[in-house]
Amino acid sequence: MSFFQREKLNQRSRFFPKYVWALLLVFGLIGCGGGNTAVEKAPEPEPLSKEELAERQEKMRLEQLQDSYGKLLNAIRMYPDRNEEWISNLENLVYATEGTSLHSKAKRALEDQLKVRETQAQSDLDRLKERVEALIAAGDPLEAERILEGFDPDGVYGETAAQKGWESLVESVATRQRAEVDFDRITRRARAFKRQEEYAKAIGLLASYSDDYKETEQYKEVQETIAEYLVVYEEQRKAREAELSVEWVELEIDQYLSAFRASASDPDAEVWTEEGGEIVGTNDSVGPAQLEIGEDTWEEYTVELEIQLVTGSEINLGITAGTRPGRAVKNYDVQSFETAEGEWLKVRIELREGLIKITDLDTLDPLDEDSRPYFPMGGVAVLLRPEESVRIRSCRYKLYRPKPGEEDSGEEDSSGEDDEG
Repeated sequence: MSFFQREKLNQRSRFFPKYVWALLLVFGLIGCGGGNTAVEKAPEPEPLSKEELAERQEKMRLEQLQDSYGKLLNAIRMYPDRNEEWISNLENLVYATEGTSLHSKAKRALEDQLKVRETQAQSDLDRLKERVEALIAAGDPLEAERILEGFDPDGVYGETAAQKGWESLVESVATRQRAEVDFDRITRRARAFKRQEEYAKAIGLLASYSDDYKETEQYKEVQETIAEYLVVYEEQRKAREAELSVEWVELEIDQYLSAFRASASDPDAEVWTEEGGEIVGTNDSVGPAQLEIGEDTWEEYTVELEIQLVTGSEINLGITAGTRPGRAVKNYDVQSFETAEGEWLKVRIELREGLIKITDLDTLDPLDEDSRPYFPMGGVAVLLRPEESVRIRSCRYKLYRPKPGEEDSGEEDSSGEDDEG
């Protein structure tokens, strides 16, 4: 039973009709007299009209409500912490005083108590928010969620602005947690694309990071990373466009092998010949032999050719060449890979930015690990050890550096081209 209901019951008992008390007093006096004493009969009161009865009842009701209102205000002053109870009683009083002069007073008192609740709710939320923000800054969103669950344990702030603020804060923390999880997942994959120099894929992945996370630090970092990758991507795109503008040079295979430099350690050995538009290399001598494509001045290039291992255990390529300190003979940086005898292998050899890359063009698989050569420049040589044999066809190249016409032709290589290291 609410405070207002209890007061209403008390008022009803307090205003027990006076004529009922008079009747009881008369009956008591009759019981106390002698048995034969004549009692004067009291005149019966004239009955009230319906209008008079209604007016009297309304007056009694207003007096009861006024009394309840006064006692409720007094209780609020004495026990201000029981705000929710006072709101409930004032809501009942506002309803009960509808259409009376007391209604506006009860309504103002209710509004005051609602403001008290709002202020208290906002104060609780502010303290909670301060702790939550500190936990988020410390990287502990799970503890922040646990702290948030402690808001309004009695469930009395349901209609306050602070309640809506709390709901917004809960969603913000959840969003930040999702932002962190998505950030870790996306940036980890983007870094993998970056290591593979696939910047377009990395940028596309980063751009998928949701705009729902705009207010987070992670979103800002993602945008900065996209801007950083875009710079590199634009440079790569321009470089690719420049590469595409470089035309392939087809190497003609004639009987003189005039587009190549064929040599052997034994000057009398005939190792390299032409047969049906293919180069045939058969080393029956006791020393190494080499067929060179390109010049010793080449710094960046791509060479493609088809090669068949006729006899031997592996294919050996000399990629870049030079002289080692203290030695006057020409040496090659040798790259080797195995292949089946009799099988044509389409190979791409690249020297770009000081890195050698050899690729099987049929499968696009690397034939050897990427490596940095000992010598910084030089073309490609097919190397034959004694008793090894190969066939070569479809040779072509692209030269990126030095650009055609920029080669230094002032000095000739005097290191001995016919010697293999």
